Amino acid sequence: MTVEEAITLVESVLDYQSLNKVQELVFRQSWDGLSYIEIAKSAGYDSDYIKDAGAKLWKQLSEAFGEKVKKDNIQSVLKRYTRRHKVNLQRNLTIEVNLSGANLSGANLNGARVVANFIETDLSQADYKGAIAPDDNTASSEEFTDIEDEQNQETQAGSENEINWNGFRLHSDAQVKIAEILDRTSTLFIPNSQLRLTTPAGRQNQQADFLIFHQNKLGILKIDSGSSHPNATEDEMCQLFIDSGISLVKHYDATRCSEQPDLVVQEFLEILSHVQA
Repeated sequence: MTVEEAITLVESVLDYQSLNKVQELVFRQSWDGLSYIEIAKSAGYDSDYIKDAGAKLWKQLSEAFGEKVKKDNIQSVLKRYTRRHKVNLQRNLTIEVNLSGANLSGANLNGARVVANFIETDLSQADYKGAIAPDDNTASSEEFTDIEDEQNQETQAGSENEINWNGFRLHSDAQVKIAEILDRTSTLFIPNSQLRLTTPAGRQNQQADFLIFHQNKLGILKIDSGSSHPNATEDEMCQLFIDSGISLVKHYDATRCSEQPDLVVQEFLEILSHVQA
């Protein structure tokens, strides 16, 4: 994480309240490991003034991040925060998805890289200024190809046990329960979305149990069956989604989704609402 990314993250956690000149000075040079005396000397301030400004800044950040923030632990605090919330520090989104019939009224797609089928999609008031098409950069990785093949096989197997829910084909009771709660909360979502993104193995399809639009952010809620749990390769795939611009990718156990769907959706939306847009 660069200091520029760190400042962007800090200001987003502070509800987009910008750091003032002295706060930014203290933050930047503390990030580089300078002492208060060195910071004061480099900028022509009194060292006690800089120390006091720093103490107030760390106190403010401690309250915002929910843990003790000090001059010498700011980098580790931000790293933990990004891992915990899977914060996206990049603002470009590469996604291909069928949004036929979806209502994106008011959705902010500014800076997104989108390839989608928008047939009958309501884009009234949607902000898609700066949206660009994805490139075709590719690399090679058998692991990511294997994930795509497994997902295709799961989709084919799931088609034998499909559940018709409001015109959507859902694959399990857990999906139905989550869909019902999302619907009840008037959340914009697309179940069983096929997303197209760039992986080390090239352009591939990946399935998301639920692609969720909330407060101008995109999140993916994935349901893990009893025999399927995230592994290292799956974690890497989730990170690819994050790096491509998805704000949050979170896995939930199928049993919990079936038994506590309201709590699952509440938790997911709460985390998504606090993730950097």
